[in-house]
Amino acid sequence: MGTVFAAPSAAGDGGPWPEGFWQQSGGTAVWVLGIFAVAVFIGLVRLGSGLLRRHRGNRLLPVVVCEDRGLLGGHGNGHRGNGGGPGGPDHGHESGATAELAAYITEHMAADALGPNVLTPGSGTTIGPDPAPETASSPHGWVDVMKRLAFFRPRAYHVMLHRLSTGDQPARFSVRILYMPKNTVVAATLMEGREVEPGATDRDRRDADRELYERIACYCTVKILADPRSQDRIPRWESWGDDPDAYLLYRLGTKAQEDALAANKRRDVDGERAGHERALRHFEEAAALVPGNLTVRLHQAGVLELMGQFPGVTDPGDHIRRAVEIYTYCVQLWPEHIETAYRLSIARAEESRHPAHREERARRREPASREHLRLLLGRLSRRAILRRYARTLLPGRRNLGERRYWRQWWAMERPRPSLRTRRRSFRGAVRIASAAEVLRENGSPGPEELRTAFRNVASEVTGGWARWGRLWGGPDWGLRRLLYADHHSGADHVGGDAHSRAGIAGSAPRHRGSNRAAAGYLVNYNAACFLSLALTTRPPAGSAAWTDDEWREDCARAAVVQLNTSLRVTRSQFSAAWAERDTDLRPLFTGRLGGGPVAAWGEIGRNWARFTGIDVTEEAAAAQP
Repeated sequence: MGTVFAAPSAAGDGGPWPEGFWQQSGGTAVWVLGIFAVAVFIGLVRLGSGLLRRHRGNRLLPVVVCEDRGLLGGHGNGHRGNGGGPGGPDHGHESGATAELAAYITEHMAADALGPNVLTPGSGTTIGPDPAPETASSPHGWVDVMKRLAFFRPRAYHVMLHRLSTGDQPARFSVRILYMPKNTVVAATLMEGREVEPGATDRDRRDADRELYERIACYCTVKILADPRSQDRIPRWESWGDDPDAYLLYRLGTKAQEDALAANKRRDVDGERAGHERALRHFEEAAALVPGNLTVRLHQAGVLELMGQFPGVTDPGDHIRRAVEIYTYCVQLWPEHIETAYRLSIARAEESRHPAHREERARRREPASREHLRLLLGRLSRRAILRRYARTLLPGRRNLGERRYWRQWWAMERPRPSLRTRRRSFRGAVRIASAAEVLRENGSPGPEELRTAFRNVASEVTGGWARWGRLWGGPDWGLRRLLYADHHSGADHVGGDAHSRAGIAGSAPRHRGSNRAAAGYLVNYNAACFLSLALTTRPPAGSAAWTDDEWREDCARAAVVQLNTSLRVTRSQFSAAWAERDTDLRPLFTGRLGGGPVAAWGEIGRNWARFTGIDVTEEAAAAQP
């Protein structure tokens, strides 16, 4: 007869198991249940690991740089030696070269996005790659085996490097890029450095090695970004194609920009101009290879804007016109990129300072800067950004990089308690730029037009309960909020010494106002530009009784406070090199209007400029239009 199975009792004595199974099997049943529990646990952990990997999959994959010992039948991919092991006496030197190459590649991957290298305010984004360091290790022991079963192996690009040259031969490297864990080859090449003269010094050899390292780093960066597994992780406007020379030229341009900034710190005007000219040449060569890359184009246009504002330049309007053309074509090519549209409107405003180009634009019936700003406000609406974000979820338009770009517009500006998103902050900066355009187009606006402009600016730089005061503060609320609380509605200045210390940089004790550092760096910077332009206007009739000098002193103090607030913002991108060339801030920093002498109120802005290292010499003042 076969084995007799007992039916499960109400108390669940035997259950589905054979009669006497638990008594006869003893420890075997415990092992079976243990294995079953471990399998369930591994399955759950692996499911969570897969979901976490999918959640983090919108970033660029990490890059692992290691020595390629597999080419010579060594210890396999990822082996690192120290010169005393099987790698031989040259292995330590190879490890040092690999470490330096890893530093170059990490620098390039981290600096690939539009970041602090872009000098023009408002053109930087926060969507750059986030390379995380990864380590490769071989499984040893049952714990590693269990970890490999429970967790998905991390996906990464492994850059395998092997030095083929020895001694005094020109450096020569074998470069392989593998996609792990599938171990598929993405790209492979052999690169050789330039030969040096027999009597060359160690510094010459070092420079030759650095040039080779730069080429290898650019090659790896472009090949990784061109891989299909990375293409949908970056926005389309940051694509570098498949030509490493374009990225190499871009890197040379950024280095020339850094040299120009260093020359600016030394007050070497010729060196600064030469640096910008080299940078412009490199950016133009790179743009010829990747014409649709906004990273290159924004740098190119930004350098042109700076060169157009240099003192003594032959035709400043020509540089601005070329920058406007670049911004215009970029907006037509990538209409979804908000920062480019903003730079186009600002460049249009700068172009309007030059009569010849203003007349040409009117003849061609091109839209003015205020029209561009009005359209930009529409692009910054909640509905427009949500619609753009939703499109990245569609199968035919899936792009994780662009999805990240649109999502960052809803991120809170730091510091966290601001409760103001980046979209809201950038929208405020655009509204202030539109108010400043009122003063540019009309040097003497009417009283109501001037009050409205001050009201719009004040509503963006103030916050909390003070901002709601615009509902009951009367028509002069904006003037009082920006030019501080000692100007009461319909009253004169409070205190006879309110304007007796014009030589002090910053606000006097009775001129301190409520400003919101969390409004955003660009909001406060644009507010300072607006107040600097207000120096050329006269106080509105019917408001507090200002004399012309008192009005300009208050505007200068308020502009300095806005600049201070822009410096107080966390992660502020304030650039003294750009502010020094900004024509909107030039009346504040030079302390004069037109070609007149330095006024008494002029020391406020001049002192602050000296404090921040901005040039206020006679040559800079002479460049004021």
